[in-house]
Amino acid sequence: MQLNYFVRCLILLVMCFAVIVQANNERFEISAKPLTIAINKTSYPYMFLNDKGQADGLMPDLWKLWAERQGVEIEFITTDWLSTLSQVQSGEVDIHGGMTKTVKRSKEFSLTPSFFYHDFYFYTHRDFTNLTEISQLSPYIIGLVRGSSHAAIILEKYPHLKLRLYENRHVLYQAALANEIMVYTDVEKPSKLFSEYFELNKQYPPYKRISFYQGEYVAATSIENTLLKDFIVEGFDKITLAEKSLIEKKWLGREKSSKTLLLSFLTQAPPYMGVSPTGQPQGLFIDLWRLWAKESGIEIEFIAQSPSQELAMLQGGDVDIHIGYSAENFNNKLQIASQIYGVDAGVFVSTRIDNVYSLKDLQGKRIGILAGTTYENTLTKRYPNLKVQVYQTANELLHQAELGNVDAMVSAQEYLNARLIQSNLQSSFYQLKNVTFPTPVYSLVKKGNDKLVELINEGFNNIPIEQLIRLERNWLIDKNNGYFVRSAEKVSLSQSEQLWLEKNQKVNVGLVNNLMPMEFVNAKGQVTGINPDVLKLISDRSGLAFEFTFFDSWSDLYQGLVEQEIDMLASVSVTQERKKQVLFTQPYWSMAWVILHQRQLGSQLTLNSFHGKRLAIIKGYYLSYAIRKEHPLISLKLVDTHNAGLLAVQQGKVDGFISNIASASELMKRESLSVLDMSVLEELQRDISHFAIRPDWLELQQIINKTLLTISENEKQKIYDRWFGVNIETGFNKDVVMRVSAQIGVLILIIIIAIIMWNRRLYGEIKTRKLLEEKMKHMATHDELTGLANRVLLKDRINTAISFHQRQQLQMAVLFLDLDGFKTINDTHGHDVGDELLVKVANKLKSCVRQSDTVVRFGGDEFVLLLTGLHKKSEAAYIADKVLKLMQQPFELSVEQVNIGCSIGIAMYPDDGVTDNDLLKIADTLMYRVKANGKNHYVFNSDTYTAK
Repeated sequence: MQLNYFVRCLILLVMCFAVIVQANNERFEISAKPLTIAINKTSYPYMFLNDKGQADGLMPDLWKLWAERQGVEIEFITTDWLSTLSQVQSGEVDIHGGMTKTVKRSKEFSLTPSFFYHDFYFYTHRDFTNLTEISQLSPYIIGLVRGSSHAAIILEKYPHLKLRLYENRHVLYQAALANEIMVYTDVEKPSKLFSEYFELNKQYPPYKRISFYQGEYVAATSIENTLLKDFIVEGFDKITLAEKSLIEKKWLGREKSSKTLLLSFLTQAPPYMGVSPTGQPQGLFIDLWRLWAKESGIEIEFIAQSPSQELAMLQGGDVDIHIGYSAENFNNKLQIASQIYGVDAGVFVSTRIDNVYSLKDLQGKRIGILAGTTYENTLTKRYPNLKVQVYQTANELLHQAELGNVDAMVSAQEYLNARLIQSNLQSSFYQLKNVTFPTPVYSLVKKGNDKLVELINEGFNNIPIEQLIRLERNWLIDKNNGYFVRSAEKVSLSQSEQLWLEKNQKVNVGLVNNLMPMEFVNAKGQVTGINPDVLKLISDRSGLAFEFTFFDSWSDLYQGLVEQEIDMLASVSVTQERKKQVLFTQPYWSMAWVILHQRQLGSQLTLNSFHGKRLAIIKGYYLSYAIRKEHPLISLKLVDTHNAGLLAVQQGKVDGFISNIASASELMKRESLSVLDMSVLEELQRDISHFAIRPDWLELQQIINKTLLTISENEKQKIYDRWFGVNIETGFNKDVVMRVSAQIGVLILIIIIAIIMWNRRLYGEIKTRKLLEEKMKHMATHDELTGLANRVLLKDRINTAISFHQRQQLQMAVLFLDLDGFKTINDTHGHDVGDELLVKVANKLKSCVRQSDTVVRFGGDEFVLLLTGLHKKSEAAYIADKVLKLMQQPFELSVEQVNIGCSIGIAMYPDDGVTDNDLLKIADTLMYRVKANGKNHYVFNSDTYTAK
């Protein structure tokens, strides 16, 4: 019995030894040759092929550390996604570098435990304002990569969605940019290896994505190779959480398990950062980082910190980012991530001290500043006679100021103004004018976290400057002198452009003598006008320096550019012939073409009105070629100058003179032309002005194009208002004249009567000019044909209405309307009948709305209705339905009765947008959707309504 027991134990021992030997042999086989690991080429940042042709990313770094821990060699096999799956499944490659766990893959592979969780998203186009739920995706085709786990998950959870498969991520992205699809699936971020990554990120921003799944990220072997899977798990167990965290931060900027970034801020730094009475973080920097988080698609949480321990939490690793630091020195364990802002430090002087106009007047006085400021060295070196006293906190500085121990203080203007008010010291100090110290404000992170630095910079670079300016103006007292306002006005030049600027100190600009108001020399000998005003803005923002050369005629001016006597000229229209000779910038100004003609010829004349007649036009104007081609019955007389064209009309040598509205209006004002009238040529495209540049100066073209982008519509309007106003002195004062006449007596009565008659004539002239000014202003903001508001006035009305509706919490609607069938009528019966129809449409549209609403002719056969003071969108639907029914009724025209319809897109404030551009763009897009779906109905962003 005992012998049998002994034998059984011996057999069991031998069997265990055999298993151990076999396991060791198999382990020896695993470690005896390099293990191959399949890596997808485009799954950035998890795994990808870098520019050196090597496997790179979060998972390759983990696998390298794993191989070191297990003492084995590895070899990465980089290929497309489908090949990674098939090669591991067949055993051709040993290990899959990383995939999302699904039910199907659990049956096809031997999967490891998860490394981490990662989220899947639907990325939607930024034009889809109200697309926030997965249920709203039903009408859209959704793009995704063939063979990815996304398809299986979507088919299982959302079988109603329509999918389109692409071979890899880059092909998918190209389809999204081409608007072949408007929704696609991806992980937390698109691949930065994609050549148009930044454009993709703008069109499909992170804040527009919709989460649809959180998956487990695992490694895999073939289904039979469980021993290798155990070997993998054993190795990863040897990697510490700290080591894993370091790799994750390298590639993701934060630990994978942490979805929220912690941001520290100061509690007493108004208006930049602080705490509200209810304990909520508030301030310019707080809002700035919230905007960054929205743009980056990252969750953030603010952690308050006292001034005395400003960087303690960041140094200790308790927070990820310090949001705004302006001192010069910090711990060498920290690093600057980005300059997020810039403030101006001002000098505030005690009212006890008189006659202080500069810092030199404060010699021997006590100047208080805060520790670590960037301007301390500047103060002490430039003004050595100042007694600079450094304080650790603003509270301490203000306390000493209140006690009279400080004669002046230097600190951020907006900040110190706010703190003085809080301390009731605003009447005790005044600020020196024009004395400031620019001070940068940085975000800080722990040293070595380069990926977080990249995330921070990328997020801020993606925020449009207009949004930053609006945010800034919410907080600053001096709203027009903020950091972002000034940044928008500065042009960032490339290295080659800067070198060109250093080499070419002056740019010679050619101008036409006395081309008022576009360009001329005033009585003081100064070069002035619209074009010089635009050139001054360009010079201020780019560093370009201009000098001027005048020519007697436009044709001589243009020839001077061709022969490079000058470097550039203004107010040039682009033609194919000219493009062969010179470079053109982006357009910067546009004006209507007009005809100056005798008043007895009528009003609102067109080119057809001058068939069989003679018109004068400036020699070299491209318009002369178009008129000869389209209106051969008009005889053209070429003149060198505007004065020559005007003289030809006055002398009856021609029936009219063609010019742009600016020059023609100036002629009428200057020459007192009460017998002349001006007709706008609606049938001609507006005169679009460009700068023309010598062909070998490409860098100058690039610099000016960049600068023109910084000039706002508001700035252009100020230039317009400056040069299109009428300002006329009225002459003698009647009361003075009568008083003098009584004193002098009867002998000069005749002279007085003559003066009064002259004054009356002058008043008549003023009245005529005032009427001209009113006509010009009306032409600038209204459509000449229909009398409706134009797009310039529309934008002004929308922007005015937005601020009112925001305060009153009301809605408004923008209805973008396009006529159905208008082109056929216009082509069949001619432009005159088309114009007749447009006038009738305009009158019907005015009858559909209230007096407080606005009807606009947007251009061609497009109209816009601005409906204000709405409580719900059904009110806009009622008006749209009314418009549709009216447009479907027959129109009685001079030639026959015609029938048309219309298509309407409706954008609602604030649901569809909070700016004029957003609302118009969405309404326009929706209108085209109606056109594509059968016309003659209207559509909101979510529902479609059809007139019955």
